[in-house]
Amino acid sequence: MRHRVVLLVILASLCLMFYSVHAGQVGQNKEQVARGKKLYLSYCASCHGVDASGNGPVASSLKQQPPDLRRIYAKAGKFLAEEVRKKIAGDLSSPAHGRKDMPVWGMILSREDINNLVKYLESIQKPFEAQPAD
Repeated sequence: MRHRVVLLVILASLCLMFYSVHAGQVGQNKEQVARGKKLYLSYCASCHGVDASGNGPVASSLKQQPPDLRRIYAKAGKFLAEEVRKKIAGDLSSPAHGRKDMPVWGMILSREDINNLVKYLESIQKPFEAQPAD
């Protein structure tokens, strides 16, 4: 009987600890998303559009149509945060953002800003839809 009480106390403690850590992460994520949205509107919306669909006011003057940032998925339907982070920072080449050796946002935005921007982009993703084969 005594062992059961000790076990219940341990389980309850673990549950509370998990909940408090999870609740803290949720609050932190909301703050990151809010900061990321502000950065997005300041730095990205002119090309990608306020709604991130790729139809910003300067999109028609670009050589390449900006992508719909609400659909950043791998073939498996997973958001690739690290790949997005590298693309924003200029660590991956992207024709619209210039050559790899001359990153646009990596020299302007801090690492924290880029992380917040990635959190925002992750938060606006639309469900993955498999495209029909041609």
